[in-house]
Amino acid sequence: MGRHTQRIRYTSSGTGRRFLTEQIRLILVFALTGGMLIALETTVCARIPLPFFGWSPAAPALGLLFAMAVGFHYGEREGGMTGLLCGWLSDAASASSGYHMGGMMLLPLLYFLCGYLSGTVGRRRLAHNLPSFIVFSVFGGGFKCLYAWGVAALELRAPPPWSWVWRGLAPAWALTVLGAAVVYGIVWGERRLMEPK
Repeated sequence: MGRHTQRIRYTSSGTGRRFLTEQIRLILVFALTGGMLIALETTVCARIPLPFFGWSPAAPALGLLFAMAVGFHYGEREGGMTGLLCGWLSDAASASSGYHMGGMMLLPLLYFLCGYLSGTVGRRRLAHNLPSFIVFSVFGGGFKCLYAWGVAALELRAPPPWSWVWRGLAPAWALTVLGAAVVYGIVWGERRLMEPK
């Protein structure tokens, strides 16, 4: 009887150790990928001029897309926590450029909500495929544009001019929707690579 109990205890602790190792590996992969995507968003993508309609350089919200893709593939807990991390990194990167809400932590909250909703509504209510994720990214990109519009309105103490909305927010929203397929593919590929063989 004592040996049997000891064997059960050892097996459950081994399973727990394996689960903890997988969770740590998942967190490290999410942090590394999210950091790289936000660095790409704030350095390379933000400096590429867009040739059509006189648009100024605009960057897709890659960190937001990553949080939503993680929620879409893994669930609301992972999507929300990845959203907090990516939102904080994006907020820290935008603080150096002046595009910032003065430490109010609203961008991490927005990313958290989008990642969480992607894990609940997107994963449970929509078909689990790329077209459904693109539809979900339309709304996520729209929320990010509303946030940017609110930041500009608070800083200017007036609604921003229509030219800024057309030249700044519209291309950022369009590029966010177009980049959804790439970020979805990255998270899908990482999930396939990390699945136990």
